[in-house]
Amino acid sequence: MLLIASDNSRGARAVSDVVRELSLTLTVFASAGTLVELMGGRSRRIVLLTEADVSEGVASALRNAEQDAHFGVIVAAERHSPRDSGKVAAFEQLARIDNLEWIGPDIDHAELAAAARACRDRLLEFSREELDEGLRDRRFIVKYQPKVERGSSAEWLTREAEALVRWRHPDRGLVEPLGFLPDIEAAGLMARLTDYVLEEAAAQLVRWKNKGLDLCACINLASSQLVDESLAARSAEIVGRFGLPCSSFTFEVTEQDLTDPAARHLATLSELRDRGFRLCLDNFRVAAASLGALGQLPFDEIKIHASAIRKAKDDPVRQKVLAAIIGLAHSLDMTVCAEGIEDELTFTFLKTINCDKMQGFLISEAVMPKLMRKVYGPGSESEQVA
Repeated sequence: MLLIASDNSRGARAVSDVVRELSLTLTVFASAGTLVELMGGRSRRIVLLTEADVSEGVASALRNAEQDAHFGVIVAAERHSPRDSGKVAAFEQLARIDNLEWIGPDIDHAELAAAARACRDRLLEFSREELDEGLRDRRFIVKYQPKVERGSSAEWLTREAEALVRWRHPDRGLVEPLGFLPDIEAAGLMARLTDYVLEEAAAQLVRWKNKGLDLCACINLASSQLVDESLAARSAEIVGRFGLPCSSFTFEVTEQDLTDPAARHLATLSELRDRGFRLCLDNFRVAAASLGALGQLPFDEIKIHASAIRKAKDDPVRQKVLAAIIGLAHSLDMTVCAEGIEDELTFTFLKTINCDKMQGFLISEAVMPKLMRKVYGPGSESEQVA
C-alpha cells in the first residue's frame, strides 16, 4: 500500500512519521498524468492532497480509478469551497469519492494518522482472526529469489536469496504480499510475521547447508518495526537457535526519513548492525535527498529500484549518474544491488559500471526452496542442489 503525496514541504515531518508508523511506502507524483500511472495495478493506496494539489485532472484521475483501483483519499484543506473558483468542480468530484477523509490544511500528525487509519481500515480484506490462524497453522510459505554477485573471476555466483512470503489461504488460494500485508500491519501482527519469516529462512539455510549450498538470506523489514526496542535482541536469539551467525542475514529496509541522527529508527538500525546483521537500503531511487544522507547511514548495501534502472536504460546521462552513484557507494564501503533485471542488455550494462549484485526474472523468479539452484548468471549453467 502506498501513500502518494505531493511534493509539498508543509507537514513533511507528519507525513514522514505516519509513513513509518503505518509501514507505508511514500511515492511523490508531480502531475495528474503521473498519478494515473501510479494508480494502476492491484496495490491498495492512500492519496494525500493539499488544496494546492487539487485540480480537475487529479480529481478526474481518481474518479476514473475507482472502477478498478483500491484506494482512499485524504484532503488537507478546509471543507468549504476553495478560494480559487477554478477548483470548485474538482472539489465537487473529490467529494463523491467513497473512501474520503478531510483533515486541516496544516497536516497535523494526529489528524493525518487517524485519517490514514480510517482510509486503510476501509480497504482491509482479512480479519485478525484469519491472519492469526494463518500464522498459528503455518499457512504462510516462504519463496526465495536468488541474487547473483561477482565472483573472483568472470563468474556471477548465487550467495544469497531474498525471502518472500506468501499466504496459502484455505479459500482464496495463494495470496501475494500486497494482498495481505496491509491487513497484517493493521492487526498489529507485523513483528510476529517477520519473526516467522526469519525462523523459516534460518531453518532453510541450515537445510541447504546440509546439502552443500551455503547461502545467506535477505529479510524485508517493515518501517513500523524500527521503533521496536527488542527487535535486534529478538532477531539475534532466533538465528542463534539455529546455530547461525547474524551475518548470514541482511535486513532490507525502505526508509523515508533518514536525516535525523537522534531518531529511534536509526538507533534500531545501529543495534541490528552491532549484532552482526547486514543492512540494505531498499528501493533506492537516486534522489538528491538519498544521496545527501548516504554517508551518514548505517547501511552495508543499497538496492537500486527497478524504475531507476529502466529510466537509465536508454538515457546516457542517467547511465552516468547511476555509474557515479555506484562509485560513491563503493567509496563508502557499500555494495550495490540492482533489482528488476529482466534482459541481458541491462545485465551487461550494469556489469560495465561495476554493479556488485543483480536480482530479477532474468536470473530467477522467486522459487520454492527445493527448486533453488546455484545460478551463475545469464547464459551460464545452473545446478540444482536442493
